[in-house]
Amino acid sequence: MFRVVLLTGLIVTVAACSETVDTRIPLDNPYSLYGIINPKADTHAVRIFEITNNITVIRPDPLDATVMTTQLSNGKTLIWRDSVIQLENGNYRHVFWSVFQASVAETYHLTVKRSDGAQSEAMTTVPPPIALEVLEPDTLRLRQAIMPLKVMGTPPALPRIDVEYTLVGYDEAGANPVFKSVTFNYAGLEIPDTDGSLLNIDLREDYLKIYDVFDEDSQVSPNIIDLREILVTVHVGDHQWVSPVGFFDENFLVEPGSFSNVENGFGFFGSGYSESISFRPPRILIQRAGFQVQ
Repeated sequence: MFRVVLLTGLIVTVAACSETVDTRIPLDNPYSLYGIINPKADTHAVRIFEITNNITVIRPDPLDATVMTTQLSNGKTLIWRDSVIQLENGNYRHVFWSVFQASVAETYHLTVKRSDGAQSEAMTTVPPPIALEVLEPDTLRLRQAIMPLKVMGTPPALPRIDVEYTLVGYDEAGANPVFKSVTFNYAGLEIPDTDGSLLNIDLREDYLKIYDVFDEDSQVSPNIIDLREILVTVHVGDHQWVSPVGFFDENFLVEPGSFSNVENGFGFFGSGYSESISFRPPRILIQRAGFQVQ
């Protein structure tokens, strides 16, 4: 039931965090925790890890932790249930979950309390909705292949903007199709605009990188690349999804203590969701970018 949240793009990074406790982490803090509230889901999850003086293998035994959220606007409190999942490598993780419909602009206070009274806590405010609209490109700009996309709304943070190209390559004879998918992160490239922001997808610039990907494949010719579709997925987060290094560098953010909003603990508890839209650019832009027009 909680798989909806666990598979959400925004939680993939924090769920992969290292369990190694380094010298930057106070060992007298009781917990680390990682999770999100997704207003588009009815079930939410947070992974809880006990901080101890000794690094030990996590076992499926009950965790000494009471997890609950309080909705600040009305004081409603929910107790989250523990579940144990086993990873492919045989290790275990404690994932606490709760069923409720999160409300936009509401603030939720998460507390994780140990039996001796020690607790870790964090708060998040659910971000507002956005809408995506593919705009009509300016095809009169010679030597350019810019596909504009409008992000309507004022989200606090856009930690990831994935532009995924669905492509088909062929051999020199134009036969034996090979399907490939290449994704670019456009986060930070959006431009403030009326009622939202504007994202200019540079098909020509992306094509040059896609060409290199196909050039490394001996089964296809990099000179015959068919663009079938573009899928844009915009990840929306609360204001705490602003990286301390200025951009969403997963290699940096997964390190313990580098990106945390937890009091008396470490990790991250936030809220967010994703919106997607797919389209095929106009024929003239596809050709101008360098793709094969079928």
